Amino acid sequence: MKKHDFKNKKVLITGASMGIGRALAFEFAKRGAHLALCALPRDNKLLESLAGELKKSYGIKTWIFPIDLTEKDGPDHLHRDVKKEVGDIYALVNNAGTIAYGKFWEIPLENQEQIYRINFLVPLKLMRLFIGDMVKKKEGVVFNTSSVSGLQPTPFHSVYGATKAGLQSLSEGVRIELRGTGVSVCTLNPSYVETALVKVKGFPKKMRWYMISGLARPEWVAKKALVAFEKDTFLYVPGMWAKFLHLFLIKISSRRLVNFLAYYSLQGVKKQGHY
Repeated sequence: MKKHDFKNKKVLITGASMGIGRALAFEFAKRGAHLALCALPRDNKLLESLAGELKKSYGIKTWIFPIDLTEKDGPDHLHRDVKKEVGDIYALVNNAGTIAYGKFWEIPLENQEQIYRINFLVPLKLMRLFIGDMVKKKEGVVFNTSSVSGLQPTPFHSVYGATKAGLQSLSEGVRIELRGTGVSVCTLNPSYVETALVKVKGFPKKMRWYMISGLARPEWVAKKALVAFEKDTFLYVPGMWAKFLHLFLIKISSRRLVNFLAYYSLQGVKKQGHY
């Protein structure tokens, strides 16, 4: 049963220019939602192209916000501009994210701090800004793009996993606090998806884990996600096999076994001396 109907509702999506964010924009548009699309200033042309395509194909209203959310006033800037140009939104989709791959002590601290800001601090700030508006109207929802990486250790991208675990805990805590307000928080927890994140410098082109779970397409993830979002599902892992692995098998396995499998499977597959 649907708890959220997005027709004629205003939805803000961060990280909207590509990957899961772009795919989610199409799924919301198919349902008649009006979209505020945010991404880095360098992706302005991508945002303009996406906004135009969605407007033409689905007859919806679109707004673009090329803003660097990692800047100190980035989230406040976005909130202020959205309130001014769009008005109150029904749904906030915290989708912007980044990753770095390698040994924890070898990844530059600057990169790790950037992962923390984008993956955790930015959604925290945006939730705090927009949830207050939603509570006043007694309706609204926040969708946070988390990851199965937040449900168990992720060696070689440990900081990424830590930020997703933090976002997961924050989402659940705030969801509980919001009981009775008409506002909700949900998380999308995919396994690895074929996006720019898995193509960053140093990330293995072939990872052993892919032989277990594969590499999902963002369009497939988004299509599944919107069905779950409409039902107000709190923690949604797309795909039956991924659900079995991350919501059941890992929970009943020993930590020693989980840690061993994570260490082994999250490394690249060597081929002729290269990853």
